Amino acid sequence: MALTFHTFKFLEKLRNNNLNFGETLTIGRLNNLLEKEDYKRLNIPINQDVYADKLLKQHFNLSSLNALDYSSFEDADIIHDLNVPLENSKKQFDTVVDFGTTEHVFNVTECLKNISNLCKVKGCIVHCLPANNNCGHGFWQFSPELFFSIYNDKNGFNETEI
Repeated sequence: MALTFHTFKFLEKLRNNNLNFGETLTIGRLNNLLEKEDYKRLNIPINQDVYADKLLKQHFNLSSLNALDYSSFEDADIIHDLNVPLENSKKQFDTVVDFGTTEHVFNVTECLKNISNLCKVKGCIVHCLPANNNCGHGFWQFSPELFFSIYNDKNGFNETEI
């Protein structure tokens, strides 16, 4: 659950393709894992905050930022176990960002349903999850075919990219 050089660049690509991040939810509170050299390569001022909140707000024009997590350990706004249905939340988000949580949730089906339900119609879901060669990290490694199967026209999604 972290903002890294590569995830930052991916968010830049989305911004440059006119994604309006709007009300944004991160799945897990994102740590700031940018290194000093990364800031130079990204041509942005160094930020030594533990969490990536300020970086996201400054560089991606979010109208709001919330975090969902299993516990309040990292000061998430929404506390919920993604293994079970999220029934009491009426709030939905323009953008849902999952940079390394879903692989740690045992009931991946329920987790992905929750993420979909947290996203507004015409919103954007962004995953950056392990695909292979990451043995011992979480419960799951994901094939692109999973995301093409879930985020397709039949299920109300379009423009799915991997």
